[in-house]
Amino acid sequence: MPTPLRPPLMIRGEQTYQVPPKKSKGPRLLTALLSILAVVALVHFLIVLHTSNTHASTPATCASLIRNTDYTKYVQFDPASQQISAIQYVDTVMGGQPAALVQVMDAQHTLDVYIYGCIMQHTNPLLTVLFKQQGLTQGTISISKANTLVLGERDTLLSQETTAVIQPLQQNLYQEYRWQNDTFAQTRFPGLYPVTSRSEAEGLQEELNNGATLPWSDPQTTAQQMAKDILQWSADTYQTQLLDNDGITAHISLAQKRLAMTVTVTLTRLVQRDAKGLWFVTNAQTQGITLDQTQLAAPTTSPLAVHGTLQATHGQVTATLFDHTITTMSSLNSAVLPLAVDGSYTGNILYTNNKQTEQGLLLIEASPASDSTEAGQLLLTSVLLG
Repeated sequence: MPTPLRPPLMIRGEQTYQVPPKKSKGPRLLTALLSILAVVALVHFLIVLHTSNTHASTPATCASLIRNTDYTKYVQFDPASQQISAIQYVDTVMGGQPAALVQVMDAQHTLDVYIYGCIMQHTNPLLTVLFKQQGLTQGTISISKANTLVLGERDTLLSQETTAVIQPLQQNLYQEYRWQNDTFAQTRFPGLYPVTSRSEAEGLQEELNNGATLPWSDPQTTAQQMAKDILQWSADTYQTQLLDNDGITAHISLAQKRLAMTVTVTLTRLVQRDAKGLWFVTNAQTQGITLDQTQLAAPTTSPLAVHGTLQATHGQVTATLFDHTITTMSSLNSAVLPLAVDGSYTGNILYTNNKQTEQGLLLIEASPASDSTEAGQLLLTSVLLG
């Protein structure tokens, strides 16, 4: 009998299980390293940025410090009523050293002036104040052609009568400063007449250059005007003679008949040394008279001490002060100076101090006795009156 067919045997296929691969540590380590490198790069960038900013804010030289400084952070002023009106670089005043002139003006037209310089501390430039002047009434400041610093302010003590007859420039008090021995020192303008300050002298020269006619274009005329305005000599009492003139310096002789006195006047073209330069009196003196000018080189206050010598005389010695307008100042004591037997004279002149130092004039005169044959003597010089 045939064998019955059996249903086919179903054989299940073997199930295969894939073992998951072991996770590699490489990617994680790479990611960590990249993160660390990114952080390091960021830190390095920040350090470089900070360093560059530090170098930018701290210049390596004095010149860059002076020119890149924000002076509003250093100058003391009230923004509500004051403002920095000008910043000027004044290296020429400092003999080539970098410096900045800062002007602060307030609503009342009062001027404050600062000059900043630079010093090196180790290798770092540091800002320093070299000059400061505050509270200049209607103040001005300028750099002269002689590279000096000239400050001006209105002379509020002038009378209305004086103001009406003098030039506008003469209504100001001027102070001139020169950089020497690492400081600004007030200095005397070498001119005695027709003005006593460099600002006025440069102003007169500018007027002449612009077409004005001025009497001080001729040295002889200038000497004669000085005799009239300061010595109070009338034209018929003396004779004038030109002694020499080299185009820059001239000497004029003024022979006074009544006093038997001969004054030698030295004139110089102080501002402009060409054919159009004005002449300024720089000295006026007779022979035989001296004056100790040691104390006159710096600003002085009342009383003004004077000391000098004369040739033998039996007359009277007097001292006269003139203010910056070349107006006689009232003396608070006798203008007569005691005269010793050896020919020396010594005395103190009391005068009213001005608000600021001004350049004035001192005239010493020795007048002989009326019955004497002695010659008169005189000396004119400048003085800084405080």
